[in-house]
Amino acid sequence: RARRRDGRRARGSRMSRTSLASAQAKCAGPAFSKCARRLRRRVAAPRVAGRGGSSRVGISVSIVVAASDRFSGGAPPPNRLDEQAARDRVFRLASETTGGRGAMEAIQGCLTSMPGMTNHRLMLFRHPSLKCPLDTVALNLVEPRWVVAFDAIANAPKRPGDPPFCFGITHPALVPPTTPPGEDVVAPKPGDVGLVCQVDDVYHDNKTERMYVTSRVVGRFQVERIVGEHPFFVAETARLTDELTAGSDPDIEDPEGAKALAEEELRVWRLLETLESLSKKTNEEVFGGGPAIDYDAKRFSPVKAARPAWDENPPSESERPEMFSWAVVRRLNLDKRQHLDAVRTTYTTARLAQCADALQEGVDYLAAVAALRDAEDDPSEE
Repeated sequence: RARRRDGRRARGSRMSRTSLASAQAKCAGPAFSKCARRLRRRVAAPRVAGRGGSSRVGISVSIVVAASDRFSGGAPPPNRLDEQAARDRVFRLASETTGGRGAMEAIQGCLTSMPGMTNHRLMLFRHPSLKCPLDTVALNLVEPRWVVAFDAIANAPKRPGDPPFCFGITHPALVPPTTPPGEDVVAPKPGDVGLVCQVDDVYHDNKTERMYVTSRVVGRFQVERIVGEHPFFVAETARLTDELTAGSDPDIEDPEGAKALAEEELRVWRLLETLESLSKKTNEEVFGGGPAIDYDAKRFSPVKAARPAWDENPPSESERPEMFSWAVVRRLNLDKRQHLDAVRTTYTTARLAQCADALQEGVDYLAAVAALRDAEDDPSEE
């Protein structure tokens, strides 16, 4: 048995030496070089399934290449919503552009006091549209000064539970949103009014290098003094609210004012109901389409039965009349001067009277249209 075992070991050693020699000879020959070239071409340009071969090798090579790129220090290009790429872009704009550097300095004063509507130093944005409380303000920003400023507002540190920081938009009747070439920018003046906007959402589009801001109007302001003009206007402001009446504050003894407010509210509500009824009868659109009485008007309605029962956070009676007036004003097609009067006034009764006059014109028009159609459909008249 020992001799047989030694014989097998000897034959294995001879075969190993023969195989190794044969392999070395083949590697040195042209056949191995040709095979190696084929393998290199296959790895460099793997076959795709459906074109005469399997894609298994190509997929494997792709996975290996992707893994090596990912874990060897390389990174895929940033997508449209990559936060790190957005931060890098904002940092670059704030450090390398004139507008970005100026915006970073100018916005600091707006972030030193408490956030929300208690912060009376506001960055002013010249907005071209007429806005009211309850409206949404959406901005599409490209300029470095605005991108840096709004990114600072959205990411400014604040205490837990504090509302977001705000900014202001000027009224187009007082501050033109655009400036003709060769003319100076019209600056806001002390006493001018505008609207306070609270930032709800901000995101960067890295592909188009744009910044989208969604905010909502939460109040009004009045300019006290301008503290900054470059690269945008910054103003010390005072919060503008309607005067309280006996209906909204039990400590105020003004029964006549409370009665006038209640009558004006009810008058506006009845006009809205009439307008909605005539709109359905004549198939005429009001307020650019949709129902005459929208959700906000119902939520702040003077008639309790009309308010939605599922409202989890109903408004207080002190703020309800003012918000009802804004729910109506925001849907009226007022011109700039009429809208400015509604924003300037601090009396809810006066704003509701302005709404009632505009609604009465619509009711009269639809009533005339309905009467004319009834006359045309009456077979007794020739």
